[in-house]
Amino acid sequence: MEYLLIMFLVIVTIFLGKVGTWFGFSEVVGQLFSGIILGSSIFNIVQSSNLIHLIAEIGIFLLMLNSGLESDLKEMKRYIKASSLIAVMGVLLPLITFPIAFLLLGYNIQTSIFAGVVFSATSISITLAVLSEQKKLATAIGAIILSAAVIDDIIALFAVTLFSVLVGGGALGINSILPLLAFALGILLRKYNFSDKIGVISTKMGNSFFYPVFFGSIGLEIVIQGLGDKITAIIIFSILAIVTKFVGSLWGAKISGLDTRVSSAVGAGMISRGEMALVIIQIGISSHIIDDYTSAEFIVAVIVSTIVAPIIMKPLFKKI
Repeated sequence: MEYLLIMFLVIVTIFLGKVGTWFGFSEVVGQLFSGIILGSSIFNIVQSSNLIHLIAEIGIFLLMLNSGLESDLKEMKRYIKASSLIAVMGVLLPLITFPIAFLLLGYNIQTSIFAGVVFSATSISITLAVLSEQKKLATAIGAIILSAAVIDDIIALFAVTLFSVLVGGGALGINSILPLLAFALGILLRKYNFSDKIGVISTKMGNSFFYPVFFGSIGLEIVIQGLGDKITAIIIFSILAIVTKFVGSLWGAKISGLDTRVSSAVGAGMISRGEMALVIIQIGISSHIIDDYTSAEFIVAVIVSTIVAPIIMKPLFKKI
């Protein structure tokens, strides 16, 4: 019976992902809603289980492996100065601002610091989609943004790995290091001729089964019943998620010598959190750094940033 429910989750997740794209949203947004709808928040048809968690972990591995395979180190080196400044500033501002905001709102220090880590990440896939749509993928600005996003995510992955290890009392769990290892493996494999085949196979496996289970499983963890009294906090988190990344990345771009228009486009291109933030949230849940209620607040803010990012990006990209 569990296998049938998992397949049902996959089908609904893929379908809602497509529905999301029909309305101009990221596919990830629609996929997250499948878990919310099918889980305990609404219909309670599918419950989280050890098998779902295992499949989700494989999904994380494939997702990060593909991110590594798509990371062109040579291209990153060309714009390493600008990309590094953008990435560092784009990480630092959320990393500083979110813990302060969370502490002021009454969260404990562990959750507050973890919030900074979650919202320091950037979604490469969302940025890729908009850059491709605007025919900016093969341009210098495209290379700078993607390089910055990759560096940004490497920093975030290191941060969450270190944080989960420290919180776990020094125990280096597979949940903590799996994304980092998969990402590194993808980068290492990229230089070999067979890497394209690996990318094609892993992408097909991910898109057809493992990714839907991963994103759906995150939705299953969300408990919306307890979010009513947290609406003010969620609005604040969502605004901070957008503003800190935009401003931090814009500052980094300006410091690196880019003009205001290009810097603004770069800032917009770094806003979306998407799948990387969700991977980090999942690590937080698995490592017992955050509970289901807190993860739900994070996920809502991630969804908002994922929806808003392309809306801001498109007009700014048209100007450059």
